[in-house]
Amino acid sequence: MIPRRSSAPGPQRTCVQCGAVREKGGLLRIAGKPGVGWTPDPGGTLQGRGIYLCSVGECVDRFAARIRTPKGGARWKMGAAGNELADRLAASRPDGQDK
Repeated sequence: MIPRRSSAPGPQRTCVQCGAVREKGGLLRIAGKPGVGWTPDPGGTLQGRGIYLCSVGECVDRFAARIRTPKGGARWKMGAAGNELADRLAASRPDGQDK
């Protein structure tokens, strides 16, 4: 009997900014808990809920701008901590660019 190889891709996640569905490893993860705190988790190892963003393109910049607003911060229950996370996202950009 020939062993079957799994042709299924790895776990899929959706970018919260643009809605693209990609393999989990190809997205930037933000880990945390609503009302407690959020932090970029590029290694995908931290505990807590995950927010996923495309790691290339404008998704990180747009999400950072979005959570700086009161409405965007409220959407993710970040409050004033949204500004801190936005700064950390800008500092952790894979291409090293800060806009």
